[in-house]
Amino acid sequence: MAKGTRVMEAKTVWKESIQVVGEKVRYDPSAPVKPSQNVVARLWDRFNERAGEVEYAVGGGYGASVCREGDSPDGPIDYVAAVKVSRPGLVPDGMERLTLPGGLYCVVTRQGVIDDIGEAYRFFWEEWLPESGYVPRDGGISFEFYDRRYKGNNVSSSIMDIWFPIQPASPSPIVNRTVSAFVHVADLRRSAEWYSRLLGLPLKEERLNNGPVYWLELEGAHLVLDSNANNRNNPQWREEMKPRCMLPATDIDEAYRRVAERAEVFFEPERYESLAFFSFRDPDGNAVMVCWNKGEDEETLTGLSPIKRIGGIFLDVKHTKVAAEWYSHLFELPYEEQSAEQPLYSIPVESGAAILLDANRYLKGESFTELFYFETDDFDQALEHIRDNGFQLAAEPQRFDDLSEVALLDPDGNRIVVACVHSD
Repeated sequence: MAKGTRVMEAKTVWKESIQVVGEKVRYDPSAPVKPSQNVVARLWDRFNERAGEVEYAVGGGYGASVCREGDSPDGPIDYVAAVKVSRPGLVPDGMERLTLPGGLYCVVTRQGVIDDIGEAYRFFWEEWLPESGYVPRDGGISFEFYDRRYKGNNVSSSIMDIWFPIQPASPSPIVNRTVSAFVHVADLRRSAEWYSRLLGLPLKEERLNNGPVYWLELEGAHLVLDSNANNRNNPQWREEMKPRCMLPATDIDEAYRRVAERAEVFFEPERYESLAFFSFRDPDGNAVMVCWNKGEDEETLTGLSPIKRIGGIFLDVKHTKVAAEWYSHLFELPYEEQSAEQPLYSIPVESGAAILLDANRYLKGESFTELFYFETDDFDQALEHIRDNGFQLAAEPQRFDDLSEVALLDPDGNRIVVACVHSD
């Protein structure tokens, strides 16, 4: 390893997508110029003087390496020196906005002067990656992260992180994303009217034509109201088979085999022309459906209510660590042991509603279950909408520094939450 350079740590991490704003240059990594003297170093000098112009900037600095379509792997790339923004704002002249995609990353933490940074890249490509079981992720963007640990280009004690986008060489056939949340109801019309009114959506009569389900195509994750009328005609079906949510599969047979090795599967996949699905019981007794669908996604609905979408789906668990490790293995995701110390563990998702492993009910000895939470961008407006329409509260609204929430009871007594997560 080069003198003065030390790779301190390499770990796999799931990161949500973020927005950054910064300046860009065209950069050739193979050019015979020291990193402390090249176009990237000069870009950082310029950008650091202007970073204060970026609205809603938070955190440290991001140096993103972006390949254009048609770029050679060994040729010039775009390099963007940027800061993260917590919300959209005006982009200063000469700058641009960039999305750093969410997903799985290998984070290499290095210490040393900037002229030795190439050793960290060599470590990732030649040592870590070949033995890791991961491959580079298509469409990913690698980036450097600089915060208070970084003291300057020529300071040997400077510490920085380099994030490399990766994916499992053999990914799970079950995608870490929720397609739908289920609510099991006694009177389909009554529940369809209630949820449509809550969400400010028109009632679709054609979906109440003697079928067992009514669905609402919400952004991120759909909502399925299920009367289970057909299921109850099946002598092999049991009430405990009612799923809490639906997970997508890239291959239904591979998904079935993977789950069958780890959990109780209720039945073999039911197959139709463009659809196949099965359900299983996880170690805590939650019923979950896995579905393969080759059809096109339906257009999502946006209602007039300030309550817009499903933000997260709760799965009740007894021991967060055990449940988090089980689901991490199911999805081929890194297990975050420190996060699992908390009673609520959020499984990283590709997009849409969060999957929340919730031990609060068990730890507090509470008999009720919260199915999911609806997200709102304006809690006061949502609360006014709830009260004006006479929806029944399960508890008084609660306000915290990072969250405001209120629990409701639907016509069947199902407890749901409306929440607003406060941004930075």
